[in-house]
Amino acid sequence: MKLRSLLCALLLQATLFCQEKTGLNYYLPDITYNSAVPTPAQYLGYEIGEWHISHDLLVGYMRELARSSDRVRLREYGRSHEKRPMLCLTITAPTNHSRLETLRTERQKLTDPSQSGKLDIKNMPAVNYMGYSIHGNEASGCNAALLVAYYLAAGQSAEIEQLLQHTVVLLDPCFNPDGMQRFSAWVNSRKSTERTPDPAGDEFNEPWPRGRYNHYWFDLNRDWLVMQQPETVGRVATFQDWHPNVLTDHHEMGSNSTFFFQPGVPSRVNPITPARNQALTAKIAGYHAAILSEKNIPFYTQENFDDFYYGKGSTYPDANGSIGILFEQASSRGSAQETQNGLLTFAYAIRNQVLASLSTLKAVAEMRVELNEYQRDFFKTALEEARKDDIKGFLFSDASRDLPAREFLKLLLSHQIEVHNVHQDIKVNGQLYSSGNAFWVPMDQPNYRLIKGIFTRQTVFQDSIFYDISAWTLPDAFGLQWSPVKTSELPSGWKPQPGIALTSRYGVSFIGKPAYAYAMDATGYELPEVLAELLEEGIRVKVAGKPFTADGHSFAAGSIVIPSDRQPLSPGDLLDRIGKLHSELLVYPITNGLTGEGPDLGSENFPVVRPPKILMLTGRGVSPEAAGEIWHLLDTRYHMPVTLVEVNRLDDVNLSKYNVIILADGNYSNLSADKIRQFVQTGGTVIGIGNAIKWLNKSSLLPLEFKATNRNKTGRRPYDGAEEDLAARRLPGSIFEAGLDLTHPVCYGYERNRLPIFLGDSILLELPKNPYAAPVVFTDQPLLAGYLHPEFKPLVKNAAAVVVGGIGTGRVIGFAGNPNFRAFWYGTNRLFANAIFFGNLINNDTIERSK
Repeated sequence: MKLRSLLCALLLQATLFCQEKTGLNYYLPDITYNSAVPTPAQYLGYEIGEWHISHDLLVGYMRELARSSDRVRLREYGRSHEKRPMLCLTITAPTNHSRLETLRTERQKLTDPSQSGKLDIKNMPAVNYMGYSIHGNEASGCNAALLVAYYLAAGQSAEIEQLLQHTVVLLDPCFNPDGMQRFSAWVNSRKSTERTPDPAGDEFNEPWPRGRYNHYWFDLNRDWLVMQQPETVGRVATFQDWHPNVLTDHHEMGSNSTFFFQPGVPSRVNPITPARNQALTAKIAGYHAAILSEKNIPFYTQENFDDFYYGKGSTYPDANGSIGILFEQASSRGSAQETQNGLLTFAYAIRNQVLASLSTLKAVAEMRVELNEYQRDFFKTALEEARKDDIKGFLFSDASRDLPAREFLKLLLSHQIEVHNVHQDIKVNGQLYSSGNAFWVPMDQPNYRLIKGIFTRQTVFQDSIFYDISAWTLPDAFGLQWSPVKTSELPSGWKPQPGIALTSRYGVSFIGKPAYAYAMDATGYELPEVLAELLEEGIRVKVAGKPFTADGHSFAAGSIVIPSDRQPLSPGDLLDRIGKLHSELLVYPITNGLTGEGPDLGSENFPVVRPPKILMLTGRGVSPEAAGEIWHLLDTRYHMPVTLVEVNRLDDVNLSKYNVIILADGNYSNLSADKIRQFVQTGGTVIGIGNAIKWLNKSSLLPLEFKATNRNKTGRRPYDGAEEDLAARRLPGSIFEAGLDLTHPVCYGYERNRLPIFLGDSILLELPKNPYAAPVVFTDQPLLAGYLHPEFKPLVKNAAAVVVGGIGTGRVIGFAGNPNFRAFWYGTNRLFANAIFFGNLINNDTIERSK
């Protein structure tokens, strides 16, 4: 037995040694390479796969390729949050480089049915957009990118010459610079000379929040459609500039898996995607299967992964006339790891990503004409379908000229969607869209399918299982007044003028002399930013608890008032400071404390707003995405400081420095409730989101009653259906309509008493016993878009979406859903901000008290 163990150990060490010595010929075809172009090993000083490359070295090598090869041009298309350069290499034949702008212009014409018929498609190069490691800890992709780039830059063969003559390759070596750097620093710092492939080792278990995410802990592979992160903005601009035929998205998955490539599950394709897209994906898959089979690499297709949500790198192209392809390689998560399928080395994972890249290059080159024809026909048939559609377009309002409408407009234009101003009043479904204050998105345009993917409220599905969310209707997410418009609803003579002319958002506030006080309407999205700015400077601000009128203007509850009396600035300096606010919100001077209607300005109905001192718990158990969304909102939109403290350090923190604690969605089972309870009892506000409210309830900080399904456990079901049955009972991210109590501080700033809310988990709450403690409640028929299992339908109806409780003089506010989802859910951000600023002002008699 000892001899056998010794032999096994020697065999393992020999295997590791062999893998460590892999050179260029392990990864790439054995051909001649241009000696003037340095290999990755010559530049780095080690072979690819021996270490995880850092982002700075990756950038340096890509710059070297651009310097040394006339096939390569490098463009920096942006910077990450941490100011790392984001690069795209354009790789093609030198003769193509000399006419690159002409080729790009022809790609634009290919998407225009009025011009595409005149193009010589048989002689038009294809465009292949290759992107790696959008999840920073899925590092085999970005390490493979160096090898693929070198192969294209330096390879000397007839096949490569032919490929580059007929293909323009856009190669992005790292979609997520910040996450990739975070992960490489961790794994390299835990790498031993004598590698130990034990999965329990630190090398394979990176700490929270992990390198998957960008700086603010966003999953960038959910951001392609909604474009909330700078990395995505640059990528989408590159995509829309070139309209590639194929976009590849290189990922990793669990270490005990093998290798996946699309097509995904056939029944989980977005119905907007043409069937031809999937047929071409399957044809390209044949190339991947051939090269991997030749190397005896295990792989699979048509399982696990879907093509439904258009916010992913492998699905966004499907709505834009391209073919998106997902690759998933089993992850070594370090240098070498034991798995169920044998020893998995980093080099092996990298090689598989290289092989998939090579097969894609071959497929695109050989299918060039077919792929160009598909893209031409995609936009041509889109126009044909649009003209048959009874929905002729969509209206959305800009009546309040608020930030979300302008951000939504910017998003549409970034996706090259045609938008017009509305120059005549139109009423649809009882909603008025007035001339000069609304926008029209016509369906009769080449991007018809993408528009459907943005505006559609789908509630009926072929399948009940989703890899990601099942609904993302963007005008709902942005909190806009909007309507689909049928032919019969268009006014006679309806003909929107082309182009966009934006009016000033709010006009100009000009106040000639110091006033008794200054007021700002409650409705502006940026009001929390203004509050944070003023309070940070010690300026006293009050909030209207009831509506009032003053100096000829009506103000809703939630409007803010800045009195001139006893401020840290003189009346003249206060006026000067208010005139320099970063926001464009209008400021109204008030000349007298006696109001026309409602409470006078000296009334107790104008309580002072407490400057928030915010602490947010992070670390193990907390969802990085949920915490990151809050951090991003407070830091980049409201410009509010927030102290991030890992759960395991809370005992060492003096909580008297703070008055708001935020618990993002997560599992807080290791958090002691005593310190949080004392914080609330002495006047602090705690805000819990998602699963955090379960901990608040269990800790007797927020009394809640959870609704539960009565699952029928009688009868029999086939064994192989268990996984799908259980998955179908998830709430995969749907949109529900909620009713708002517009008089409640949590709902200040909203004008309509109905609001679309995103719910991504089956946390459904009974109404609290206190009739005033649920300011947001789902309606009788709440489902607006997305999948809802029949068992959940009666549970969502009239469920509480927000519950306010408290202990002592403090408040505890629980959100069943996520009001800050992925940064694009602008519509519910204000609920969250109100909880921060006004939570402590909620009337003591209106809260649900713990026993």
